[in-house]
Amino acid sequence: MNQMMRTKPALFYASDRVRATALKGSEHRLVVSFTGVGKPDTREQTEEFVNTSHMGGRNHVLFVADTLRSWYNTPGTHEEILDLVESYKRTHRIKEVVTFGNSMGGYGAIIFAGVLGATSCLSFSAQYSADPKTVPEEERWMEYRSKITHFTRPPMETTLNEDCTYFVVHGGGEREKPHWSRFPRANNFNHYLADQVGHALGKKMKAAGKIEAITHCAILARPVAFRRNLREVFTNLRRVEKNKTA
Repeated sequence: MNQMMRTKPALFYASDRVRATALKGSEHRLVVSFTGVGKPDTREQTEEFVNTSHMGGRNHVLFVADTLRSWYNTPGTHEEILDLVESYKRTHRIKEVVTFGNSMGGYGAIIFAGVLGATSCLSFSAQYSADPKTVPEEERWMEYRSKITHFTRPPMETTLNEDCTYFVVHGGGEREKPHWSRFPRANNFNHYLADQVGHALGKKMKAAGKIEAITHCAILARPVAFRRNLREVFTNLRRVEKNKTA
């Protein structure tokens, strides 16, 4: 295995609301990977999709966590993240930015892609909004959402950038529908739905194989290849789900 792929992300930045770790790359591309709320049992916010984002050491990867789990609504959090990413870009002479994330991180990947000037964005199982007034059907993650006093993030559709290629994937099922059914539509917004897979889409896609190929196609902004590989993953997922019910 490549030595760089075994490298543990190093702490780059930390405050009382934002934490960022980083892996250096050999090229001038930066993947900003937004973390979710954390594992259900420990709520620890660990870096996700580390090896696939790093692409064998080619990419710089900055793993960014909203440690208050505010969906980036805490006053100052949005600006703080922009500043730390810009700092990393200057230090490492970054020429291209890509955003990536799962769940809350998937939401972050979408809303930050435009302001960061990302060329592409890959998002799994993103919420449309954490605001109960915007998505009243959603009752999950209330231990964090109930603490958000001000929802400062603008509507998702207003954050989109026509120069970015978006790759957005959701699991099907009634619990996810209130989110994916509200997502915007645009020519550069490639939105896919995996039947009945649910919120644990990223984990199940890893198990089904080709997650690396999918991620790389998104990072390199290759919609046709992304769609082809995703179709194979969906076929594998359906097979797995069918075997569970057999």
